[in-house]
Amino acid sequence: MTPEEERNREAVLNAIKALSDHDVDGFMSYHTEDMTSHEPFYPDPIPRDELVVLLHQWLNTYPDAKIETQRVFVEGDIVAVENLVSGTFQNDFLGEKATGRSYQTREAVFFEMENGKIKAERIYIDRKHIAEQLGAESEEA
Repeated sequence: MTPEEERNREAVLNAIKALSDHDVDGFMSYHTEDMTSHEPFYPDPIPRDELVVLLHQWLNTYPDAKIETQRVFVEGDIVAVENLVSGTFQNDFLGEKATGRSYQTREAVFFEMENGKIKAERIYIDRKHIAEQLGAESEEA
């Protein structure tokens, strides 16, 4: 692994740890100012300021949310991870009523890096599997 690849790997792992520790500011400190996030629940990429709001909402909805990185792959400016994500639906989210039920699922995230910071992230997760575990009325939970 090149020094740049190692720097990219560490930045992504530190960002994930910060988010799992519910430190949104810490998570965002590993991103470029013009970053975007491609989220499975939204049709268009989310800019930085909207992502911050979304992450605070997610952590409020799932106060015990955890992200555990299982695998990391690095090639140049791309870092791919497999995470195990879990949480309990304790507070309403965008009109969806909290069920008090928990979910656990795997996700894949591809991070595009620029000068050691996250420029873009693409998240792949099974929305239906999460909704089924949570007993949610729709796949949007």
